[in-house]
Amino acid sequence: MSFGGGGSGALPNHEHTNIALDGGPLDFVNTTIASLSASSMTYSDGAALQELTIGSDAQVLAVQGGAPSWITNTSNPLVKVSKTFADIAALEMDIYTLPEDSAICNVWADITTAFDVSTGVTIGDAGDNNGFAEATDWTAGTGLSDATRGQYVTSFKNMLSTSGTTAIKAYNFQGTASPPVKDAQAQNSSAVVGNTITNSGFTVAANSDRVLIVVSSLESSAQQITGITWNGVETFTSAVTIDNGGKRSEIWYLVNPTATTADVVTTWGVNSNARGAGVYSFYNVNQASPIGVTSTDTGTSITTTGTITPTSAGSAIVDIQVSDSVASPPTDTLTAGWSVGIGGGGKSFGSQYDLTPTINASNSMAWTYPSSIPYAWAAIELKSASPVIGDTVGAVDFYLQVVN
Repeated sequence: MSFGGGGSGALPNHEHTNIALDGGPLDFVNTTIASLSASSMTYSDGAALQELTIGSDAQVLAVQGGAPSWITNTSNPLVKVSKTFADIAALEMDIYTLPEDSAICNVWADITTAFDVSTGVTIGDAGDNNGFAEATDWTAGTGLSDATRGQYVTSFKNMLSTSGTTAIKAYNFQGTASPPVKDAQAQNSSAVVGNTITNSGFTVAANSDRVLIVVSSLESSAQQITGITWNGVETFTSAVTIDNGGKRSEIWYLVNPTATTADVVTTWGVNSNARGAGVYSFYNVNQASPIGVTSTDTGTSITTTGTITPTSAGSAIVDIQVSDSVASPPTDTLTAGWSVGIGGGGKSFGSQYDLTPTINASNSMAWTYPSSIPYAWAAIELKSASPVIGDTVGAVDFYLQVVN
């Protein structure tokens, strides 16, 4: 072997102990004297041997930057788990499986790449997916800066796994979805005394995930609809009602109506000389649970104050208002269904909708009257049937404080 540096191929001065001159490798165990400090160790970086001084009491050997290092030992070491948007499934992200008889004290998160559309993501388990404390906002443009990386986001207060393992997850990721589509609408009102309104010859096309929505108003205190039919035999379900003295508004729905041309008949339990009913045909609507949140508002003013906060991605919103005697119908603020005056009874009957409202935010559905008058207003969230699409950007490192 050649060590070099001795000149003319001469071996420089060095010393080995208990080394057989057989061309084999050097034996480093108690046999070779080297220029090493006391209380140090050697390791290979792949190219050469390196020396690492032994750490102080209470330190443990760890890896930092791909190399061994001495760090302060803790009784509750952190577990690092790295995740990206690709780990989101059904708007949830698996983080860590807590072993039986272990606990998690705290969770920190370093959002290295902000997520596309998610806000208010929470961390927890199946028993409490809110994790006892709200996590940070993961919306595009937020995330954690260099100054706040490792920011504390959730306190689990020694959440303990006592029976089997516990899956810790990030919940409530948002997504995008195609909104419901309105393909037909009609309305009818009457000032003649009676207890029915018929929207005749209405056509429901053979689109997927169909729902009919009927919005109705009546000038008679606390008298409600007794039934609504489509095609003579298919019956609607009530979604929301509101009464304000002599004014009552209601919204009803029918899932998967027969695709045909037929009549929508709305029947009340009392006669009235001022009533109205309108029908919308929507498709791409959630068939198992078409109606999300509902909202109502009553008052006496020039402008109604009704708002609704839809919570499902891709939802639409629809409303109904009936008001007291006015010289002309009120003005809406969103996409108009209709706004009509009901002669004789001196009432107004109107409906509007928005196919792309702001989700998880208050959406105003105001109406403006010619003067300050009493009104009854109601609204529904109409949920989308299209699949939810999760984030397409985002990366986060979780640091879990685990107690064994």
